Amino acid sequence: MRGRMLCFGALLALCCGCSTTEVVRETPEHVALAEALLAHMGGTRVHMVEGAWKDEAFAAECVLKGEDGRFTAVLLAPQMRLATLTVERPYTLRWERAPQVPSALDPEYVLFDLALVCLPTDALSDALGGGYRVSETADGKRRCVIDAKDGRLHSVRQMLPDGGIYFRNAQYGYEFTVRDVANAD
Repeated sequence: MRGRMLCFGALLALCCGCSTTEVVRETPEHVALAEALLAHMGGTRVHMVEGAWKDEAFAAECVLKGEDGRFTAVLLAPQMRLATLTVERPYTLRWERAPQVPSALDPEYVLFDLALVCLPTDALSDALGGGYRVSETADGKRRCVIDAKDGRLHSVRQMLPDGGIYFRNAQYGYEFTVRDVANAD
């Protein structure tokens, strides 16, 4: 694919960018999910994310980097950084976003979805605790998260035949696919 140049450009975006709004929270709402991401997300991964919410389609590259008690997710569009989420011990959550990104996109939602998509099932179940039930098919290709309070479906993650991941958040009505572009560990 686009290989090492894409990885280099994505890594460069981790260091510089054009975000203008910054939110810092000393303690994320879901500390256990933040800790699970810190524990399980090592190295650097680059993904293409394509999805839809209501009548709007979206696409972005997502660079995930985990090392030394810090996890960073960067959303990139052609020639600009859309948003950067950083979680570090002792659980500081930093969110920077470009003006084009709606303020309604809360960093806690991004953190929650990253955990739902990226974490292994056992780690996700442990981090979610009693508020959610996590079930997975025997082959590990489909996982559902159910809200334990009302029994409603929260989300579905499905492994695709081409190695991608389909994710649908039933609570907020959006879906996206994630495809691996490159891993640069």
